[in-house]
Amino acid sequence: MARTDRNQQPALIDDPNTGYRHRYCRRCGRELTAPSSRLNGWGPDCDPARRPQAAAPHEVEQDTIPGTEG
Repeated sequence: MARTDRNQQPALIDDPNTGYRHRYCRRCGRELTAPSSRLNGWGPDCDPARRPQAAAPHEVEQDTIPGTEG
């Protein structure tokens, strides 16, 4: 007896048509509901592409504090 297509389950991983790759956020573990979040695996608050990066340090030359001169 040969297998037919009705016996085969479609692959859900890496399929952009189904939008079902990740079920939970990779950072916080919450369940993902939006199709775009399921494709990239990050929730909207945890997505590193959407999070602001830390500002670069800004060095400023300053005068010494009076009374601390050696």
